[in-house]
Amino acid sequence: MKADDISRETIFKILVMFIRINKKFNRIEGHAIDVGDGVRLYPSELHVIEAIGYNYAVNVTSLSRKFGITKGAVSQVVNKLFDKGFVGKERNRDYGKEIILSLTEKGWMAFDILGKFHDRMEKEFVRYLEDFTPDQINSFLMVMGCIEDYVDTFLSDELS
Repeated sequence: MKADDISRETIFKILVMFIRINKKFNRIEGHAIDVGDGVRLYPSELHVIEAIGYNYAVNVTSLSRKFGITKGAVSQVVNKLFDKGFVGKERNRDYGKEIILSLTEKGWMAFDILGKFHDRMEKEFVRYLEDFTPDQINSFLMVMGCIEDYVDTFLSDELS
């Protein structure tokens, strides 16, 4: 499909829907989740616990890259989790400047609770996707990738 084949109305509908969904996700990000004993953690904190638990990221720099946010923002979340007893910090023996992050026992308990929560969410999400063919889902993923690239161009312009 050529750009000329897409009407302004269609482009507007896509952008409005994307913005609306994004705002809804942002509202979800503002709600804390109970991880036991009345302790509530925000999604930003839970994302960090998950990344460390799955060993996707073991230091502030790798977390920053994974989430596409500044090291300062990641450090704030990590320090809150450290203060709450969910994350441990240890200096890298081979590279003294680097702090290696790990989950404490309390962190692993939150990780398990988060895993169960995600399992429930994913099962529900699959029910929404059951009516789509694999080709339709792959097309959607391609469109989402294009939208991400589109947004990235504005971010790179903003940062230069």
